[in-house]
This record gives sequence, structure tokens and C-alpha cells, in this order.
Amino acid sequence: MSEGQGAPRRLVVFGVTGQLGQELVERLDESGWPIAELVGVASSESVGTTFSFRGEELDVQGEWPVLKGRDLVFLCTRGAPALEIVRECLRAEVACLDLTGALSGQAEVPMAFGVGEAPSAEQIAAAPLLVTPSGTALAWAAVLGALQGAGPVRRVVGTVLSSASALGRKGLVALSEESIALFNQSAVPDPGPAGQTVAFDVVPAGGVEVDRVRQELARAFGAGLAVDLAAVQIPAFVGEGSMLSIEFEAPVAQGDLEAQLEASEELTRVLEGFGSRGLEAVDDTGPVPSGPTLRDAAGADGILVGPLEPDSSLTEGQGWRLWIVSDPLRVVAEQAVRLAGRRLGLE
Repeated sequence: MSEGQGAPRRLVVFGVTGQLGQELVERLDESGWPIAELVGVASSESVGTTFSFRGEELDVQGEWPVLKGRDLVFLCTRGAPALEIVRECLRAEVACLDLTGALSGQAEVPMAFGVGEAPSAEQIAAAPLLVTPSGTALAWAAVLGALQGAGPVRRVVGTVLSSASALGRKGLVALSEESIALFNQSAVPDPGPAGQTVAFDVVPAGGVEVDRVRQELARAFGAGLAVDLAAVQIPAFVGEGSMLSIEFEAPVAQGDLEAQLEASEELTRVLEGFGSRGLEAVDDTGPVPSGPTLRDAAGADGILVGPLEPDSSLTEGQGWRLWIVSDPLRVVAEQAVRLAGRRLGLE
């Protein structure tokens, strides 16, 4: 046990069997924190299953445990059940950390980015409720925060390409079943959580809650930064990509921007090639990907960024385009563990 960590903590994860819950458990497993108890809660259909944590198989609970006396509750469950869990945490006087965005619209609940006016240690220690931004907002904020070191950003517009993982395990299963049915020329199953068939198609306005991302970025950067985005659900299983068009208040040199990107601990530049996939081109004369792909982002730490390109519609040096990819569930889980560590006095 590290000096100053104190007694082992007792934690609860609601939604432990979902994609986000599992990603969180993996990050907690790697944290090295002193954890006396980790209770995983899920819906009744998951009762009888287990999840792995530090070499043990733990039973998934269908009934809510007693929350009074716990050190922290992680909320990875969406919808109406999420708000009921929040109310129960308040009644039990146990801190609750929301990873789903159920509380992101409430300005009084501290939200922690790596940029902007981060909550103070005192605010985090005293807050009964905390919330992490979405994976999309965290990725955009990491890039914008880095680039602002070269000059003030006036406006950012982007298109987000979301994979099936944005819709959780049901989204992954639906895409798999739809793809197999189309390959086999058999009956296509009923639409999954995307609301319509995604395999071999794209769904405009799918995968990302654009209003939530706008609100979260406004909290990070204030009203001085204009933000707009569109979302598209694509037939990929993992990762999330965004093509950003960034306008500065005054022209900025490309070298200065690249230096800021290189200096950021949250960003990794992948300028060309096949990235972490380890593939080789079938045709050496064919085009090589310019920057990272969504598959490159699967399981990767931080945000992967491609090369800067000038926006010819603006004054030279004032507008730039940038392609970024990330594993949004991993990004959210990592941010949640950092925030939880501050809340529990472990970091």
C-alpha cells in the first residue's frame, strides 16, 4: 500500500457487465489502489454471471447492495435507472461518479477535463456527485487544449464517425448479426439499438449525443469557443474518429501547432502508414492511410492524431483540419479513474 492511501476502499460499479463497466473494471484492476471490496451490479438478466478482478471471479449482483458506508459508486448505467441510483447515493451519503452523462447537464456537478477550469481538489473532495465528460468531448478537448498553446481558437466544426461500440454490447451484436445475414443472403434480424440496420450502411445523426458534447465543451472552454458537430454511425466495430476543422483568431504557423501536439501527453501523432494494426500494403503502389484508423485506436491509450492540413477556405494559417481517433470507452474509463483517485485521495 502506498504511503497516504489509508484503508482499503469499498467500491460499487453499477452496469458492470456493459462495455463501459468492463472497461472501468480493467482500469481499476490496473490502478494498484488498495481495494477491499468491488461490488458489480447489473440487470437481472446478468445474474449468475461473473466478472474478473485481480485474479478472482466475482459474482454479478442483481440486487442493489447497501450503499451506506461505501467509499464511491461508479455509475455506468444509462436512462431512468441511473437517476434512481443517484438519488439513492444522495440518501446514503456516498459519493457517486457518473460515467454516462446522466448528470452532465447539471452545472453544479463538477466535471473534470484535462483543460479549462478544472475543479479544485477541495471541490472534488466535497462534491457528493461527480461526472466525467463523454469520450468525444474528452478527445476534442485534448486536441483543442493542446492547440490553444499556439494561439486562441475561435471555432471548431467536426464530424464524428461512431462505431457499434458506442451503442454497447447490443450494438456490437447487432452489427455482427446483420453482417452475417447479409453475407449469407438470409433474413436480416430486427434492427438493433441504432434503430435501423447499420451493416454495409451509415446512419446520419447516430452514435453520439451531439447536444451533450456541445454542452461539455462549453463547460471546458466557455462561450468564447464556437462549437458545432455532426454524427454518423458507421459499420465498424470499434473506435471513434472525428474530422475537425479548427479556426484560430489569427494565423498560426504549422510548426507551432505541431510542436504543441507533440508536447501533449494525451496525444500521439500517427502521420501515415497502417499504425498499430501491423498490416502490410497488398499493392505497394496503392494509397497508404494518412493518419490513424479506427482499428488503430482499439485498446490504445490517449488520442491518436493525423497530420495537419490547411483549410483553404480561410486566410492562410488561420484554418486547419485534423483527423483524430480514440477508443471512447477507454478514454472515459481512464478519466473516471483519474477523477476517482482524486476524490478518494489516492492520486
